[in-house]
Amino acid sequence: MMLKLGSVPTVVICSSSMAREFLKIHDNVFASRPLTAAGKYIGYNFKDLIFAPYGAYWRHMRKICVIELLNTKRIDSFRCIREEEMLLAIRSVWEMSGQGKKPVNLTNLFSSFVQAVVANPCRYQNF
Repeated sequence: MMLKLGSVPTVVICSSSMAREFLKIHDNVFASRPLTAAGKYIGYNFKDLIFAPYGAYWRHMRKICVIELLNTKRIDSFRCIREEEMLLAIRSVWEMSGQGKKPVNLTNLFSSFVQAVVANPCRYQNF
């Protein structure tokens, strides 16, 4: 089934087996994001990994990211950051809950936790 969401044609697939078959055949067609102003201005004229169209350049960028940023040694080097931030988050929940006596909305806490782990690793280590 095909729907049109605004100006974007959208394919709807109802089963996992059909999705697997569809993506096996048409994966390259759907691999790229649409070219937008955000990709041009924020994505350095479509040169970053997120906004780059699928092709040789995108595959090269992905390879560099996997080798340099997402290897086991690099991920393990940030373990102490994740552990410290998790302990701080748990302590915050305990304090906000009045030692477990009242409910706590965790939305802002999770957002702060993810930001601390992902966006601020340089405050812990020098590269």
